[in-house]
Amino acid sequence: MPSELETKPCAPTHRWGTTTKVIVSVILVVLFGLFFYLFRVILVPLLIATIMALIFYPIAHRLSVVTRLSHSSATMLVYLILVALIIPIVLLVGPQVVNQILRVQSDLIDLIQYLDKVSLDHLEFMGYTIVIGDVIEQVTADLTSWITRTATRAIAFVMGAARTGFLGAFSLVIGFYLTRDAPKFVNWFLNLAPPPYRADFQRIATEIGKVWSSFFRGQLTLCLIVGVILGVASAALGLPQPILLGVWGGLLELLPSIGNTIWGTTAVLLAIFYGSTYLPLPPFAFALLVFGVYFAYIQLDTNILIPNIIGMHIRLHPVVVILGIIIGLEIGGVLGMAIAAPTIASLRVIGRYVYAMLFDLEPFPEDPEPVNKPRKNRGKSNPQPPQPPQPNTDR
Repeated sequence: MPSELETKPCAPTHRWGTTTKVIVSVILVVLFGLFFYLFRVILVPLLIATIMALIFYPIAHRLSVVTRLSHSSATMLVYLILVALIIPIVLLVGPQVVNQILRVQSDLIDLIQYLDKVSLDHLEFMGYTIVIGDVIEQVTADLTSWITRTATRAIAFVMGAARTGFLGAFSLVIGFYLTRDAPKFVNWFLNLAPPPYRADFQRIATEIGKVWSSFFRGQLTLCLIVGVILGVASAALGLPQPILLGVWGGLLELLPSIGNTIWGTTAVLLAIFYGSTYLPLPPFAFALLVFGVYFAYIQLDTNILIPNIIGMHIRLHPVVVILGIIIGLEIGGVLGMAIAAPTIASLRVIGRYVYAMLFDLEPFPEDPEPVNKPRKNRGKSNPQPPQPPQPNTDR
């Protein structure tokens, strides 16, 4: 006699209707939106970690194939090399930035003390009398106020740097796990789809992966081209260390807009303090010349290089890339600018599939027949239909 505790699998007695499904879907969307709003602080580090996984997974996979290491060991080796490169940069750049800030504050204090000792009350210039005392008092008050604000914000600056360091370490750890377990995450995501649509999800995921791979190849090409352009321009102007300036500019191309600003500021400061190695120009005039070349380079980079190189790799029109950069800047700042083009291309893949499913079209059409493919009857104006065989009358 079977036990009373035994249970047999059975089909659900009642399935959800359309109204129930719509209500549950709306509730889930609202809850997900609320979750992302409350924990929006982790969205940027999570996005950075995902980009790191997209970049380093092919490297780790190739390394595991070449060295016959496990994928986990290869991933660990890649990230250890990355950390070994990041730590010296932070240790070298961090103290330099702090020292420069302290030096600027010290110079400003010396300037204030010097202005206090100035005994000139007024100055006659081309028939006009300029009250020097009032100007000195206003400049001294402004400099004192700025130094006071900087000192009071020192704690906030330290806390912001610590927060940035923590989020950076968070992105690095999450990126490591995403790189190591990428196949598991992809399979988990694909299994979320209903069985009849899993093949479609696989196809969409593959096409989106190709989009981002093409984007990173295009970004690498862009960095190389920009490095050559800036290196040649630095050498032509006579800036010190043109090769280093070219390499520095190529690396900064990974940071749209802000990277160009950093390079331009570096070049102008070098022009002011060191001048040209062969152009007979005073420092200020040479700095203006460098700024003009830098401004022309920005126009070239923003309007020609980025739209055409990135757009060519991900098959987007340059106008679409430019509009995407503007929208990305408004929505996500510098990071939004950096990933605007591949995001648009990914949305194009998803939108094409949704459009095809809404209008009962083929979501993944095969490539059309080439136009130049030769045809059998090419050159015949009126091809004749085949004639049926004639009966044999010879008996």
